Amino acid sequence: MLVALPVVAVSVSLLSGCGVANVISPPFASAIYATTADAAGADSSVAIPAWVPADATFIRVKTDQTHGASILMFSPAATAPVFTGCDAASDPEVDQAQSTGALTNQLSETWWPQKLNDGVGVVCAGAWHLFGQDGKYYAWTP
Repeated sequence: MLVALPVVAVSVSLLSGCGVANVISPPFASAIYATTADAAGADSSVAIPAWVPADATFIRVKTDQTHGASILMFSPAATAPVFTGCDAASDPEVDQAQSTGALTNQLSETWWPQKLNDGVGVVCAGAWHLFGQDGKYYAWTP
């Protein structure tokens, strides 16, 4: 009986560690695709949005599975993405001049820019905020 108690205690602490780890570091999903065709049939958490041009290449996506927020990068080809002006009220976190939104700090990757270059503006494609910078397109969902 005394031997079983420490084993149960260790088992409980190991099993509860996943919950603690998710609080400290939320679960993320990420993927890299060479082309949009390579992304066909991807899990919804790392699927690329329909507005990404069919001829886009080197596509990266990362999703915070707790909040449903994502960041995305791709290299443009001949076809530009279709976008509209953003409604500033739709994402109060966005500073149209410099910031890419507060949630992107948690999703940050080495490939994600720290800030917008001077003169770069943010546009929208549905729920996605999008900007072109340094020869790539970057996008995020708030």
